[in-house]
This record gives sequence, C-alpha cells and structure tokens, in this order.
Amino acid sequence: MDLRKQVERLNKIGIALSGETNLRTLLELILLEARGFTDSDAGSLYIKEDDKLSFEVAQNNTLDKRSGGKEVFKPFPLPMTKKSIAGYAAITGKILNIEDVYEIPATEEYSFNPDFDKRNNYRTKSMLVVPMMDHEEEIIGVLQLINSISKYSKVNTFDKEYEDLVSSLASQAAVAIRNARLIDDIKRLFESLVQYSASAIDARSPHTAGHSKRVAQLAIRVAKAINKMNSGPFAEIFFTQPELEELGYAAWLHDIGKIGVREFVLEKANKLSDDRIDSIMNRFALIKSSIEKRFMEEKIIFIESGRKDEEYLKEIEEGMKRDIKEVDEDIEFLTRINKSNFTSDEDIKRLRNISKKRYLSSSGKEEYYLTEFEYNNLSVRKGNLTPDEYKIIQSHVMHTINILNNIPFTKNLKKVPVFAAAHHEMLNGTGYPGGLKDREIPVQARILCIVDIFDALTAGDRPYRPSIPLDKALNMLRSAAKENCLDSNIVELFISERLYEDIDN
Repeated sequence: MDLRKQVERLNKIGIALSGETNLRTLLELILLEARGFTDSDAGSLYIKEDDKLSFEVAQNNTLDKRSGGKEVFKPFPLPMTKKSIAGYAAITGKILNIEDVYEIPATEEYSFNPDFDKRNNYRTKSMLVVPMMDHEEEIIGVLQLINSISKYSKVNTFDKEYEDLVSSLASQAAVAIRNARLIDDIKRLFESLVQYSASAIDARSPHTAGHSKRVAQLAIRVAKAINKMNSGPFAEIFFTQPELEELGYAAWLHDIGKIGVREFVLEKANKLSDDRIDSIMNRFALIKSSIEKRFMEEKIIFIESGRKDEEYLKEIEEGMKRDIKEVDEDIEFLTRINKSNFTSDEDIKRLRNISKKRYLSSSGKEEYYLTEFEYNNLSVRKGNLTPDEYKIIQSHVMHTINILNNIPFTKNLKKVPVFAAAHHEMLNGTGYPGGLKDREIPVQARILCIVDIFDALTAGDRPYRPSIPLDKALNMLRSAAKENCLDSNIVELFISERLYEDIDN
C-alpha cells in the first residue's frame, strides 16, 4: 500500500465531504469512498439515534452484480448493545479489525449474526468496524467495511495500516455528518418559520386560508412536470433540486406583503360594508318618514281650511305613495348593485340620479341621498374595490419586496424575492408592479402567476365572489393565455397533465 497516495486521497475525500450538505448523499459518499481505498466488497453505515443504531446505508458489489443493481438492503434500527459488532464499536469507541467473523472467539462480548448471509447467499469474512467520532469526541455512528478484496479477487484481512486511515476518514465524516445535520435542522427551522408565517397571514381571512400552501404545491408540481419534458417548449428547461426549493419558498412567501394591507380592504365582500349599508337604510327610512310627514302636514292644512275636495286629498295621498315607492325601489337598487360584481352603464346613470336627490335631515339641513364616499364605492364597475383600494391591494407586492429584500437569503435562495415580486406580472406588460414583459418575467414567476390565479378562482368563496367551477376556471386561464397575459405553454401543460388535481388544503 502506497501510504502517501492514500493520505493524499484521504485529504481529497475530506474536501469532498466538507462540500456536501445533503445528508443522504453524504452518507452514501462516505461509505463509497471508505470502500474505495480499502478495496472493500461491501459496507454499511450506522447513525446513532438515542439508544439505537439506525442502519442507514448499505453497499455490496457482489450482490449488486447478482441483482442487476436492485435494492437489496432496507434500513432498520439496531439495539445499541455490545452483543452486535456495530453496537460494541459504538459503545466502546474501539476499532474492530476481524479476520473472519465466523471465527470470533466465544470470549468476546460481541458476535456475528449470519442471517443476512443466509438470506442472500453471501459470505461475510473480514470486517473493519470503525466508530465515527466528531470533534467533540462524541460517537455519532459506525462505519463497517466488509471483505477486503485483493487484486486476485481473494478476500483478505484488512491491512493494519487501514485502521488509522479509516479512523481519520470516520472522524472527518462525523464532522461532516454533524454539519449536514445542523444545516438540515436550520433548513427545517427556516422552512417551518416561512410556512407558519405565510399560513398566519393567509389565516387573517377565512377566504384565503391555505392559499400559500396550495400555491406552493401547485408550483412545485408544475416545475417537476416541466422537468419531465424532453421535447417541445420545455426541452431546454430543467429545475435542479435547489431551484425547486427556491421556487417553493417564493411560492410560500409570494403574499407575505399582505401583512401590510388593511383587513377591511382584504375582507371587502361588497362595495359598501354592512355598517355603511345600514346607514343608508336608516337614512332612507328617514326620507320615507319625511315624505309621510309632509303628506300629513298638507292634509292637516287642507282639513283646517274647510275645503271639501276629496279628489285633492286622494291626489296628494297617491303622490306620497309614489314617492315612497320610488324610495323603496332606490333601496332595492342600491342593495343589488352593492353586491354585484359588474355595474352597467344604465346602472351608473341611475345611481348618479339617486345621488343627486336631496332631502331635509333631522336638523333641517338639506342633504344628498348619497355621500360622495358611498357614490364612489357603489359606482365601481367591476369587482368591489375603488381605484384607491385596488392600489392598496396591489401594494402588497411592494410590501413583499421590502420584506424579502431584508431577509439574508443564502446563495441558492437569492432569487426568492425576484420570483415572489413578479407573480402578478403579465406577458403583455399589463401586470404589476413593474409592468414587465415577455422574457423579462422569469419562468418561475410565470408559474407562480398561473397557479396563484387558478387557486384564487377555484378556492372556497372569496369575499368578492363565489368560487368558480373547475372547467370555467381552466377556460379563463386559456383565455388569459390567448390575450398574452399568461404563458400559454405552461397553461396547457397545467391543464393537459391535470396538475390541479388532489391538492391538499
């Protein structure tokens, strides 16, 4: 064995381990490299979990060749006692270099379990078992190498010099595993904070509860569907795992800025709130009372005059009834357009006429039937938001940008603010906040825009309208794509692959 070359290789392995943060990939890499420079036919790696050893990774060249690379091993927990070879190494911290596991002296506390060999027609012979100890001298797992193979394909005992090398590798591996676990814990913590924050903001309104979660699920589903496309418009697009995570975070956080939007705007179900409508109803009741009062005053004056003209009395009474009926019709009209999502030109004209009518208030002051605020809200032609309120709603994107730009995202998440900020941009430039067009809008933002609109259309009743049937919502997406608002390729993929089905609430 060329020790110098092995040390150089060990250093290179250490560098490779320090650069890998995915725990599963790291464990596979550790075992693969350890087997590589010890010429091991097989090996396994255990991770310490409380009072158990978790059998995480297993590799076996002989069985792989026999089975065509199919999975042979299944992870399982192993009681951490000195009775097993791995358990003994984990408890004592000792390296075991065994010439033949079938010839372990009965005086030893540990023994070999031949069940695996019997099930798989395999012969385990030599074994090098090394505890993985981190920089704090805590054992976090066990590296187990099996059957050192000579260049003549003969099973040899593991060279004594391998013990220090594998021990060194195991120590580096232990630190790398601890770091990977720490990074994984931090990622889970960050993910939980993101999801909790987004869900809490969604929950401000019962109408948007679960929205960000569904948008995230749909966005990732679309991105993964794009990854499967080897031809057509998506042939050159592929999202790596870090890019999928980046998209997922952008989806969860796309509406985080709604924390800065007042609830009365988010929750505006009609053009005017119930309190405002009640105020109008009370005012119109007063108007009706004033009409009746005016009639009674005219009737008293007529009676006191001594006149006997019954036709005149009937005429002023009919006039009173017409005036009251007109007020009732105005009330019915105002109630209707207050809840309507679309207001016609004819309705606007009638509303304007009503707003110009006057009455005497209880203080004797002449007032208009409707205040300027009431008229401005009731005259909204589409939806229920005034232009100023619509700007307030749109401002949530700017709030999102401001919030996300102040979060120190890691390098692989640096575009989260970019994607989240562009989820209301349209390909034809009619979106907001930047009025971006075509290629100025990243594919990730195009995905977010489509799934955000879809969920807004099909989710439970929004305050401003009931949920829309699925077929109608999909047709609306197609119409928007034809108008060059949405990416038609993504819309068609979304619909043809039925990516909208079975989404968790």
